[in-house]
Amino acid sequence: MTLSAPMPIRQTTTRRMSPCPACFDPASLAILERLNHVVSLLETKRPGSSEHDLSPDILTHISHIAGDHSPPEDLDVEDDLLEDTPNFPASIHNCESVLKWPVFHGLVPDVESFIKWPETNETASPFLSRRRTLGRGVQEEDFIPLSKKFLSYAHTRNPILNVGEFSSYVRGAAETGLRWDGPSCLVLISCALGCISMPYESTEGTQEPPSTPIPTLDSMNTSAAYYLAAKKRLGLLEPSLLYVQCLFLCGVLEMYYMDPLRAWHFFNQACVQFRNLLWRRGNTQSSEESHVSSETRRLEQRLYWSCMKSECELRCEINLPTSGISRFGFPNVFPSPPNELSSPVVSSHPHNGSSVATSVALEEEERSWFYYLAEISCRRMMNRAFTALGRNGESSWIHDFQETLKHFNALKEQMAIWYSHIPSQLDLAHREGVNNELAHYVRARAFTYQEWIHRPFLYYVVHQPKDDPYIAQAMPLAEKCLDLTVQCQAMVHPFHRHHGTWFIARNSMARASILLAAAMSKKVKMPEGWRGVVESALLVVQYWQDEAPDLRKAGEIVRDLLESC
Repeated sequence: MTLSAPMPIRQTTTRRMSPCPACFDPASLAILERLNHVVSLLETKRPGSSEHDLSPDILTHISHIAGDHSPPEDLDVEDDLLEDTPNFPASIHNCESVLKWPVFHGLVPDVESFIKWPETNETASPFLSRRRTLGRGVQEEDFIPLSKKFLSYAHTRNPILNVGEFSSYVRGAAETGLRWDGPSCLVLISCALGCISMPYESTEGTQEPPSTPIPTLDSMNTSAAYYLAAKKRLGLLEPSLLYVQCLFLCGVLEMYYMDPLRAWHFFNQACVQFRNLLWRRGNTQSSEESHVSSETRRLEQRLYWSCMKSECELRCEINLPTSGISRFGFPNVFPSPPNELSSPVVSSHPHNGSSVATSVALEEEERSWFYYLAEISCRRMMNRAFTALGRNGESSWIHDFQETLKHFNALKEQMAIWYSHIPSQLDLAHREGVNNELAHYVRARAFTYQEWIHRPFLYYVVHQPKDDPYIAQAMPLAEKCLDLTVQCQAMVHPFHRHHGTWFIARNSMARASILLAAAMSKKVKMPEGWRGVVESALLVVQYWQDEAPDLRKAGEIVRDLLESC
């Protein structure tokens, strides 16, 4: 792939500084150097950086683009989400926004949002309110195995804990019992997640749901018992990083329960509490008193990015207020790894030698970190895409076609640079990587990004007359959008419960709506098997609709459109 010079990005209102190299070990520097190099290509050309800490394979990997560039002025946007703009970016991204396209006028009821706040004062999520049994209940002998499942299957996506410290909390709870304090609260939340966190099994090409629920209803009920015990302690905690960790993981758990509004409550509180902690420390302590250890600094970095990323993801689907965390001025472009690569891996072969187990654990930890950093960089690119293409609403896709095309070309180039620098541990560019869960999700992110930046051209073709002067330019990009939509839907693993399952179901509805818009316009060639893709999206909704009422409402409308098409 031949890449032209990168495009400059105007600095955001967030003040950034490079972390001090003396604070990190060589392994951390290697990871940070690679990711920061990509950021420098995407944002602005920076002076040459030191290479003495980089491994030979990383140096080889990036050397072909390490030369001088003269960046063109193609893209001048911020990478935040226009926090002062109402309803942005949900108003130009979610499935409701697609169903408001003019092509559906008169065919779809006027729905502002399928997601509604509960009309009652109930404090439990729909799943918890339906629970009839405690399952296995809280058992001290289960703390260690459940915490290992949590670390292996949930923590890898948002590594916000100091694993060594967390392990000591778990051992203490298992040996001496639970207390009414922060460590016990954290253990209980992690066990609640461990009950329902399952290993990934590739099912690409298979769109049939499992015959029995995974995890089982008994596991879900046991998870709810741990969660209830944790929430009894949550209100007793004083402001601290541990409190922020507990709030964040409650948000993750609510996403497992398919309850995004309650998840947002906890994510928002985590953002606000974390922001307040940093503000208080910066304004009440002298320079001598405000010294923070390198491990605490690393933990703060990871909390910041996980909180901000989770808030951004929900605001892309729901019109929600922001906590303001992205404008707080956190100085680090990327978080740095913890001192110890010690996240355990649950193995089905417990009799293997310890050296083999250690090797596998290190490999999984490294892959987890590359995934986490790739997720953050992709999230920032997606924010830029929303801002560049969506800040003036969908009407600008019609009225400012040339400007939209210019932004598209710049954003496409950003993705090419990002894609070419994904570490080999994620196997992103090779089909053999599909059995790797984290590689699969990064690959899916890349396809989702590409589908969205092509979407304005499908909108243009669907709503403009065939003799429009720009149709010839827009048509191949519109057809590419449809192809990407089909590919994205074929890649999803919708029946695997995790933090992002609700997003997968919502995106499935958006893709189905896009295909229906194109089909009803009769202006663009439809990809082969598009009806089957819409049916597969409806199957996803049918599987999860009892837990997420918004999906049921969306599914009913999409089903009616398909039958009338």
